[in-house]
Amino acid sequence: MKLFVCVFDDSRLLPHFLKHYVRFGVTEFHIAAPPHLATYVGSVPGRHRAVQYNDFNVAGSFTGGVEAVTKMRDLAQGLEEWAVIVDLDEFVEFPEPVTDLAGKVESEGGNIVRGVMYDRFAIDGHLKPFDDSSNLSALFPVRARFRSAVMRGNEFKGVLVKGRLKSQYAHHQFYDERPYSQLLEISHYKWNDRAIDRTRLAHELCAAVGSPWDFDGEFTRVLNHYDQHGRFAWETFGGEIVGPAPEIPPPAASKGNWMRRFLTRAAGTRN
Repeated sequence: MKLFVCVFDDSRLLPHFLKHYVRFGVTEFHIAAPPHLATYVGSVPGRHRAVQYNDFNVAGSFTGGVEAVTKMRDLAQGLEEWAVIVDLDEFVEFPEPVTDLAGKVESEGGNIVRGVMYDRFAIDGHLKPFDDSSNLSALFPVRARFRSAVMRGNEFKGVLVKGRLKSQYAHHQFYDERPYSQLLEISHYKWNDRAIDRTRLAHELCAAVGSPWDFDGEFTRVLNHYDQHGRFAWETFGGEIVGPAPEIPPPAASKGNWMRRFLTRAAGTRN
């Protein structure tokens, strides 16, 4: 099973990304990256089979474009071949190996599997750094449908596609798609220590090239929310803790004791 992904300016998730998808049966990674990241990106896969492309417009992927992924698919994906298509910060929670899932989709007459985005956040809502040894699900244990609740954007994406279906709206919708009856969950590890700077950059790039990706102010709403609260206030947009909450210092009195009260209520609910 092949997977297609772009790396633009932040490649730190790549080791976690490869490990995650190898677990579900991906055997070949096709990675478009800028020349200045080529050496690092080429060194990460190790024993995993990877093909790297360094002359495609990966900057376009940062503002909603699909040019680089489409070119890779045209070169490497067969007309009847299934492939995974995701962004570097999108970790699809497959219920089974992807080859087994593809067989089930075909038995329904489908040609695409769609997922819904669950953005992941730190327990205190602040931006967190990570490294190769980090446990991402523990570092970002809160999940929420932030994209629809705050950004007011399209939270659904095609993640497993048969053949060269053409993009109609980024990878959110494809021409002639026949979606599988079940919707998968996507853990979206976007909101780390570089997230706000990258959101500002995306907003500026969209404005510079006239990209419709931010036509309804999705990036602006992210920045406004973070500026208003000084963090991602996940309790205001339906966030939930998935798994045990990590130990954190007691919140300062000046910040309010909402977190202490929330965790106390959550613990009482679980008991």
